[in-house]
Amino acid sequence: MESTFIVYWILHAFSSVLNFIVFSTLFILHGRKGKIVPPVKNRLLLKSATKLAEEIREGKVKSEEVVEAYIDRILEVEPYINGTAERCFEEALKEAKQVDSFVASGNYSKEQLAETKPLLGIPFTIKCVFRVKGLPCTSGSKLFQNEIAPEDAASVASLKKAGAIAISTSNAPEFAANLEASNKLYGRTCNPYDTNRTSGGSSGGESALIGAGASVLGIGNDLIGSIRLPAHFTGIFGHKVTRGLVSNEGSVPPTRLGPSTYPSELAIYKYICTGPMCRYAEDLITSMRILCNNDKVKRTFGKKVDFKKLKICYLTECQSYLSLSVDKEIIAGLKKALSHFERNYNIKAKEVQIPSMLDAFRCVMNRLLLSVGDLTDTITCGKGLNFNIKIDFLRSLFGKSTLTFNSLLILNCAYLPLWNRKDLKPYFDSIVEQWMAEFDKLLDEDTVLLMPTFPTTAPYNNAILPMLPGSVYTSVFNITGLPATQCPLGFDKGGLPYGIQIVGRKNNDALTIACAVELEKAFGGWKSPGTT
Repeated sequence: MESTFIVYWILHAFSSVLNFIVFSTLFILHGRKGKIVPPVKNRLLLKSATKLAEEIREGKVKSEEVVEAYIDRILEVEPYINGTAERCFEEALKEAKQVDSFVASGNYSKEQLAETKPLLGIPFTIKCVFRVKGLPCTSGSKLFQNEIAPEDAASVASLKKAGAIAISTSNAPEFAANLEASNKLYGRTCNPYDTNRTSGGSSGGESALIGAGASVLGIGNDLIGSIRLPAHFTGIFGHKVTRGLVSNEGSVPPTRLGPSTYPSELAIYKYICTGPMCRYAEDLITSMRILCNNDKVKRTFGKKVDFKKLKICYLTECQSYLSLSVDKEIIAGLKKALSHFERNYNIKAKEVQIPSMLDAFRCVMNRLLLSVGDLTDTITCGKGLNFNIKIDFLRSLFGKSTLTFNSLLILNCAYLPLWNRKDLKPYFDSIVEQWMAEFDKLLDEDTVLLMPTFPTTAPYNNAILPMLPGSVYTSVFNITGLPATQCPLGFDKGGLPYGIQIVGRKNNDALTIACAVELEKAFGGWKSPGTT
């Protein structure tokens, strides 16, 4: 045990020094703080999707006005953040006019529309890994730039059926293989609160657009935190669902563009979760009622929660090899949330530790890599056979590859024997079993776990790669399949937003979201850039 902790502190020190060097170098290069997008002025942009849909149904506002407002906001902030991928503004405006005519016809009552089309007339954005009929589904790669989606992904189809209007797809790293959205096809997406900082990834285009007030609701997906990390960096809400609650069908990668879905023999399918991202917590409830494919769980969203019966355990730090220490301001924010529940509901939170987290990063990497089959072939939907991942990485050093350097670097790192070894599988299987047992003991139907989403606020652009081990705070819940809601809590002294995760028992998504709604009421939730 003593030798284990010696190794832990040596690796922890190495990680801290490496990140300090990277941070210092980029701080010198960037100098002062980057630009902040202009504050939101149009009041339509400061209402939740749920509220806007209600006003559209009641004839108080027209869908065309809302869609135009979001198009204008996208055009205003895009020079700062570069968050969109493939736009469909013209078609969106056409659909909005049809919605207004539909409402004006009076053929359906407000109650009927609320029941059958709860997001009628609301614009939404979609991560570019999802199919949107008629648009290129690129996954941020030039390999897919001419692949036009013949149909909508399941989640996109569900929102459209509920009356929502697709307005644009959003940027992501190539093949969604990074924690920041940058690629050779669309360029780099930046953080709306500081353009020298990353908006995260892989759902970084979504987080930037939503955080900038240029989208009210978006669809992302999450493998090692790809919804929650970017939501944390941009001060918005993001929900990683219980495994299997929302369909993943229709993404590239891993789902092919044709009618076939992700190969069932590849176990990584179960670790990927499609879910909502938004600025207002009540929109998590509305969207999960639409996206959830489990009728029993669906009925729990929005039910009143008696917080006096709530039990809370919390974790301030994961002692994990290579991961950074959590910023003091994030820990202070977490304790602020705990104080709110204690002060208002007399909840005495219990601090916990998870000893099996020490080797969590290698465990997650091993679990994912051994479940993906041929990595290159899988993430490129078979197109990877046309190049050699190692040779293309070398070519990218000289700007000779059509693929993105950072994604190629991560794909090559994936093959490192530190984690990509079949003989280690029994060892890591035992760790996962410990996680399952520990969380099963901690979490019952009335209990949530509060913990950091990531150790720091948004890093500088290009700085996140050595910080990848910090993803253990989120990725452990992809492996265990538990629900986790990222909830914004405040801003650090540099004006960058941060949040915490609210984790629950399997299929208890409604409780984690209810806690996020409560914390939004207490601390204000999302705040427009330029106003903090």
